[in-house]
Amino acid sequence: MTWYKSLPDESITSWKVLGKLFSRHFMASRRHPKSEASLEVIVQGKDESLRAYIERFNKEVVQVSTITHMKKFLLERGLRPRSDFAKAVGIETHVTLEEFFLKAQAYIQYEEKEAAHAVRNSRQEENTKGARQDDSRSGSDKKKDKGRDSKNYKALAGKFRE
Repeated sequence: MTWYKSLPDESITSWKVLGKLFSRHFMASRRHPKSEASLEVIVQGKDESLRAYIERFNKEVVQVSTITHMKKFLLERGLRPRSDFAKAVGIETHVTLEEFFLKAQAYIQYEEKEAAHAVRNSRQEENTKGARQDDSRSGSDKKKDKGRDSKNYKALAGKFRE
């Protein structure tokens, strides 16, 4: 409406003129379809999981009109070089996009299992380290507490004797 109200008075002489003015004004803001070139720049990051890379690629690929073989080619091309999965799909030939995703799912599950294992190990190490620190502290604390307990006992015993 702002654009329409900004038009000079009597500048619209027909529907055809209005259509041309409208198209010219709003052409730049029109969504243009993405090309295969936009998919070429999507590559798996150094520390990016296979799941995250495939999800990011799939989010973009739905906006590109291209054949399935090209999607598979670009997806494979964007894999982190020399990763286990890149090696596996690089060795095989004549794999469809569906087979690619099935194989990827197995590698994703393995990556996630390994990540969970690493988290568990780091937590166990932290717990073990914390327990060792508590043991070393509690030894000196016990001596202090023992001294305090004997003093408290003597003081209490003295009160009961009175």
